[in-house]
Amino acid sequence: MKTDERRRLMEEFSDMCDQAKSVVGACPYVHTNLDFHAVAEKFDAPRVDPWKEIQEEVGRCGKCKLCGTRNHTVFGEGSLHPLVMVIGEGPGAEEDASGRPFVGRAGKYLDKWLAPIGLSRDANVFIGNIVKCRPPQNRVPEPDEIGACLPYLKRQIALLQPKLLLLSGSTAAHTILERFEGVGRLRGQTFEYEGIPAVVTYHPAGVLRNPEYRRPVWEDMKRIAHLLGLPILGKS
Repeated sequence: MKTDERRRLMEEFSDMCDQAKSVVGACPYVHTNLDFHAVAEKFDAPRVDPWKEIQEEVGRCGKCKLCGTRNHTVFGEGSLHPLVMVIGEGPGAEEDASGRPFVGRAGKYLDKWLAPIGLSRDANVFIGNIVKCRPPQNRVPEPDEIGACLPYLKRQIALLQPKLLLLSGSTAAHTILERFEGVGRLRGQTFEYEGIPAVVTYHPAGVLRNPEYRRPVWEDMKRIAHLLGLPILGKS
């Protein structure tokens, strides 16, 4: 429907309301002169996809110094209707080169954790990070870098509305939960972020360096399965 036609219909409806008021109220008919141009034009304005809007903002972001050393921003990937949103610390070298999250050795290890409880980035998981650009030499993101990037992640969470957040590693846990105990103290509990259950586990890169964390991680995966009512299909 064109703008002029939409405006005409609005004016006709308004006039019908004026006539009805005169009949019901037993008073003289008075035409209310209203300008419907602006309202009619709003319907023709291009609709903004909020997800694409965030993606474009991230792609051109220059809010912190990490923009000067990145090759690609890493927006995140996976299901847009996820059961679980995995949140890590930040991109590594392979992620920076590809623009995709968790694609290196640690990412493949993460996929192996998720599969035995029926989760995958192809079907029901979205994977992102606290910061969207790689910190040099994979160092821990600095507070100003986290502060610049965190609003993007919060908007992603609000749009995705996952059933559960899996916070992978201390940076993700500390940032989202605003608690600063070590991962060993935080795991084994169910927290909440904006009404969404949140579980903390070790980062897969840390588990690759410290195999003794493998058993606790498996316990965390089973905990997630229990919280979401998922079957346990095997052992990671």
